[in-house]
Amino acid sequence: MTTILKQFSTIYILCTITILVISCKNTSIKKLGKELHPIDTIHSTSKKIVFDLLVGTWKSDHGKNLEEWKKLAEGKYQSRVYSLKNSDTLLKEETTVYFENNKWIFSTLVNMQNKGESVKFTSILVTENSVQFSNPQHDFPTDINYTLPNINTLNAIIIGPNRNGGKDTIPFNYARIK
Repeated sequence: MTTILKQFSTIYILCTITILVISCKNTSIKKLGKELHPIDTIHSTSKKIVFDLLVGTWKSDHGKNLEEWKKLAEGKYQSRVYSLKNSDTLLKEETTVYFENNKWIFSTLVNMQNKGESVKFTSILVTENSVQFSNPQHDFPTDINYTLPNINTLNAIIIGPNRNGGKDTIPFNYARIK
């Protein structure tokens, strides 16, 4: 009887060890039933994300604005919006986008607005070709969206409350020039 018990114990231990070894080789993490892969996180530097697609120079469809995006060190991005008037180029807005507390932050400084202070918006949706930022406490806009329907087209939309109690949506459509 003891020989059978020893054999059963040995088989049980070998099966348990095999299951543990196989489980440890799986690099994914399960969280609330959803499988997450560490290499695929949206802030990973090894994976292209929407901000990488924004890098370049964009001209508005009416030709009066330029938006220039650059990738900085440490996974940060910077945007500058210029207004074109005759032969003058005026800086209208400077933005830095960075990852903080598991969200992307869109920190923007608009010339002659918000008492000269930057306003922060937090990402609420990030995909391979679009990003949505929100700051419900800001007067206008409360939401900023960027979508790239293709590699040479950029659609930016700002959304916020209007004086009539509704919402205004203002589109900015750009074509890549560089």
